[in-house]
This record gives sequence, C-alpha cells and structure tokens, in this order.
Amino acid sequence: MEWYKLVFKQNQPIHIGSTRWGVINETEVFIPGWTMWGALTNQFLIENEFKDIEKSKKIFERITNFYPMIGQEKEDHCQLQPLFPQYKGGIFSLGDYPEEEFKFKFVDTLVSTAVEPLLRSAKDESLHEFEYILPKSKLDSKEKSRKNNIDQLYWMGLIGFENDIHEKIKSFLKTHLKVYIGGDSKYGFGEMELLNLSIDVREELCEWNITENGTASIKPDFPLRQFFKFSNEIKFEGELKLLSEFDFTQNIPRVQEAGYFINVGSKFSDFNGIDLSKYRLIKGKFIELD
Repeated sequence: MEWYKLVFKQNQPIHIGSTRWGVINETEVFIPGWTMWGALTNQFLIENEFKDIEKSKKIFERITNFYPMIGQEKEDHCQLQPLFPQYKGGIFSLGDYPEEEFKFKFVDTLVSTAVEPLLRSAKDESLHEFEYILPKSKLDSKEKSRKNNIDQLYWMGLIGFENDIHEKIKSFLKTHLKVYIGGDSKYGFGEMELLNLSIDVREELCEWNITENGTASIKPDFPLRQFFKFSNEIKFEGELKLLSEFDFTQNIPRVQEAGYFINVGSKFSDFNGIDLSKYRLIKGKFIELD
C-alpha cells in the first residue's frame, strides 16, 4: 500500500458529535476516522458528480483518526507534533493536555432556543447547547492577537491507498482542498483546508499502530492511536466505548453497525494470543475481518 500523511488547517469552528447530556451536545476533541472518511468521500463525490457511489465509498476507508496540533500561522506546520491520546492518572488526555484543559482553551458553546412570537419567551424544551472546537485559542491575550501569535489548530492523520490508485484520486488530494466536518456546514461551520500532503511515510506507521499493509501493529503498554474491536481475551488499561456508524443517505439516519471498542489512548497489557494481523484499519478502527 501507499501511505499519505495529511495535514489540515482548521478554518471554522467544528462540532464532532460525541454525547448528548440533556440539552447539551458535547463535541469530541479529536476527529474519528469515519468522520474524516465521510468528509473526503462526500467532497470526492461532489467533484465527480456522484458517479460510482458504492465504489467511491471504499476509496478512503484505510484512514486513521486525526489528532490536533497546536501552532501559529507563521510557523512551519510540518514540524508540529500531533497531540496523541493517552490516559494520565486515569484522565483522558491529548498529549499533555487533559481533555478538560484542551476544551477550556479551544472549545466554546453555542446556545440557541426557539421563541414564542407573541409572548417573546422561549418555547418549552427548545433550549439547545452545542459545543464547538474553535480554530484558534480563545485564551490568547489581545496583545498576542495584535502580533498575530494566536495558537492555531491543525489536524494530522494518515491514509492508505492500494498501489494501483487512480490518478484522479491523487489529483483530488491537492493542496488547499477544502472539506467540511460535521453536520453544521450550512451554518458556516466545519471548513478545513488541506495544507500538506506527504507521500511514502512508512517510517511513521508504527507510531500510528499500523503495518505497511494496513493491519494492526500494537506494542504492549503503548497507547492506542486507533479504536480496537473489543475481545474478552485482551487485557488492557483504559476504557470501552460503544461506537455506532450511521447511514446518512436515508431521510432518517439509521445505524449500520455498532459494537464495543477499546478507546484510543488505552494500553494493552496482554494480547493472550490474539493475532493482530487479522485486524485491519477501517475508518479509524481496527476490525477483525473474515
């Protein structure tokens, strides 16, 4: 396989569906592989007038999760390091940022409600709060802002293609390609811009838990970069997550598949004979294929 490293600059706030608590829709703090897969596939279909839809859905499947990098606009973003997930003292973190600290710096909340026209009061049960990841830090001072030194978010991930990939795909992944993350693009959210495309990044695959042919390569006590399908045989430190993949081609989205996965940032302590070569990377998840 041929592996590419993609670096996107975040241009607009993005909301990555995570959990809903009452009226609050929380956002995830990294971009799952299936979310980036959906954004790339959708943009590719638009540019190709929605030809060969089923075939196009498989083109971008060998994709990792995308993790944030913090830099400044005038800085060489190619030298930045992604904030990989890990558990520090039992707390989920991105690099050295505990999740709550990252949110405190980069996540804001949009509050909306429907109003009764005559009474000029909020309608019952219409309050909604959405969390959004901001493209730039909200904590930087006005002095730093004047000097254009505000911390900017970039996102890095890998994607693999078969060696006989069509030239149309290579020309599609061009610098300044714009994709839209999340379901709020019609409100002016979600735009990301491809800044850098690195080809032949085989020396970096191990850092992302991947072999050259797209199977799992995981060392004991090394934090997971991708979700791993849960098995009773595996002993690990971290947590389980119930992940669902939806089909949004229907008027009412329906669940295509769901299952328990070992969360990114977790560590395996014992594989108990599990054959990792049977687990392949599909949309940010390692899944055992028949």
